[in-house]
Amino acid sequence: MIYPLNILLLGTAGAGKSSLVKTFGEWIEQNTDRGIAYVNLDPGCERVPFKPDFDVRKYFTLSQLMHEYGLGPNGAMVRAAELFHQRAVEFSRRMREAGGDIRLIDTPGQLEVFLFHGGPEFIEAMDGTTVSLFLMDAEVVKEPAGMVLTRLLGLSTWLRLGTPVVCVLNKIDLMGDRGPEVDEILTGKLSEHELKDGGVGAELTLKLSEVLVQLLPPARVVRTSAKTGAGMRELYDVVHEVFCTCGDLT
Repeated sequence: MIYPLNILLLGTAGAGKSSLVKTFGEWIEQNTDRGIAYVNLDPGCERVPFKPDFDVRKYFTLSQLMHEYGLGPNGAMVRAAELFHQRAVEFSRRMREAGGDIRLIDTPGQLEVFLFHGGPEFIEAMDGTTVSLFLMDAEVVKEPAGMVLTRLLGLSTWLRLGTPVVCVLNKIDLMGDRGPEVDEILTGKLSEHELKDGGVGAELTLKLSEVLVQLLPPARVVRTSAKTGAGMRELYDVVHEVFCTCGDLT
């Protein structure tokens, strides 16, 4: 392993990225000798549950951009994305100055903003090694269509950023007794009788699940809960196994 290690947390809005940054960072600090640097790249959040060592909000926020340019929330997010793209190299340098053996990087809730506006440039300018954690909301993947669409987003993340990607099923404390059912859905090997609703939507979900099995490399999905702290040891181990020469994450 070459340190510093950059760990990007990505996922759809509400997947629990900021909460997992806090919980995972505290676990690393308490159980290893690695120093942690916390990074916030979301200009729209009102607050984060951790103390950032680098915070993009020192340079611009959505509310500031709305006021300065007379924009609504969506327009301000587009402008923020443009600014991040323009200053990606500078922000990467500033982040390096924050130090840390492991950098936990919280990205914007709007996934496409990071993927298509400065994310690749930011990663290219960073030193050390980089791995992405793609968070899947346990509430969303309870249904086959939600799982398939979420896994496709994870695949898009790998294609766009070019970093190793670890899929993380977060919020497992909310799964209740549906754990075994979700396990079946996560394999991607769906059958028609598992799709409650018929029609074009069910057929498309089935076909996409078959494509996922062909395209996604075999790898276990790490199950975590930012609320209870479950899965932190496994997550830490898998992140480091990504760079193992054996390349087997199953």
